[in-house]
Amino acid sequence: MTRAIDHARLKRIFDKPELARLLERLQNRFERGIAGPTLTLPNPTLGERKAIAALLGRPPGSGHSIRIAIADLEAVIQKGELAPDLRTVVASLCGPLRDLASKKAAEQQAWQAVFEGIEADVNPQAIETWLDKLRTDGLLKRLAKGDPQTATILLHQALSVIRQLPGQGQTLSTLAANTLGDAHALDTGCPVATLVKRALKQIELSASLNDKTEETNREQWASAGILVGGAITSTVLVLNLPATGDSLTGNIIHQARQHGQPLWLTLRQLVRDPSQWQVDGRTIYICENPAVVAEAADRLGTDCAPLVCTYGQPRAAVNHLLSQLQVAGAKLAYHGDFDWPGITIANGIMRRFGARPWHFDEAAYRQAVVKGKMALKGRPVTAQWDVGLSEAMKEKEIAIPEERLLEILLKSLHLAKESS
Repeated sequence: MTRAIDHARLKRIFDKPELARLLERLQNRFERGIAGPTLTLPNPTLGERKAIAALLGRPPGSGHSIRIAIADLEAVIQKGELAPDLRTVVASLCGPLRDLASKKAAEQQAWQAVFEGIEADVNPQAIETWLDKLRTDGLLKRLAKGDPQTATILLHQALSVIRQLPGQGQTLSTLAANTLGDAHALDTGCPVATLVKRALKQIELSASLNDKTEETNREQWASAGILVGGAITSTVLVLNLPATGDSLTGNIIHQARQHGQPLWLTLRQLVRDPSQWQVDGRTIYICENPAVVAEAADRLGTDCAPLVCTYGQPRAAVNHLLSQLQVAGAKLAYHGDFDWPGITIANGIMRRFGARPWHFDEAAYRQAVVKGKMALKGRPVTAQWDVGLSEAMKEKEIAIPEERLLEILLKSLHLAKESS
């Protein structure tokens, strides 16, 4: 015979503010399928202590928590003939209990199906790491707002874009329109764009995941042969770069080198109409300030070693060119301003492209600082290639613009050209 539920007595006994947390914990326990003989109520108030003690017929006790045996609660229910069991009591007072354990299992199965469905449609060697990371870090779930169906659509859209890469210099909007039917579907912040750029990182077509700036966004897409906004405004200044090939860009670079003339190259040229670099085993020098390039062209002309200028913090065109030169076998050497922003720029270039310092160490600084007058300002930065340089700069508190070492740099560029 099934025991009836005494709703009136249940409410009179349990429907109290002092027992609300106990009921809430019991509800969570049953809905999540949590087993175990005891339940713990942390940091109880005095009112909660007294109410639970009265319910169980025991002293209130003390301590930072109350430990309650589930069997004791069941005994209260059975002895008082209040309901068939404790689960029924909780359902009667708190409403129908959800099967959260089954719901969670179903959700996990649905998300597993999302990835199983896409794995059969991809080259695992190319983007296996991409899928594995999406499976574990929650990015896809956030982009899909927790909906497996939306996630499946986003994954297939991202894969359709990845199949078109690397591109041959087409614009991002054209890629988006032709592949996804929406010219803005790959704009920064769009879910598919986020997924594709994550894939570029995983398959090492892109060197950075940070897309907080438009320049970095340009660089990420350029690494995959795609141009953002035409990529005309992102430029790099060069002098005497050795280039060959039948491309118009290569011919322009070659002609400029024949006359020792500086040249601005756009990211569009580097991606859409690349030249072939003849730099295997050769040293390419990098400076921070265009004044160095101008003086090198004026005073050395064709007798200057190959030179690239970052023009301050490197933009997408600079990074893309340095990446091309590195892949072509060039050895890179860097010099910049002896100030904290200059050290920051150098850290990035040396770490990313394996460049070595070019008259840009503690010895060069101590030699130049003798005639220095400019105060060194800002927060100190550790020169990762030469800790002694940073310590010397903090000691002297003098900033040295790159132009102050112009004679040393020009002599070095001339000698390097003669010995090549």
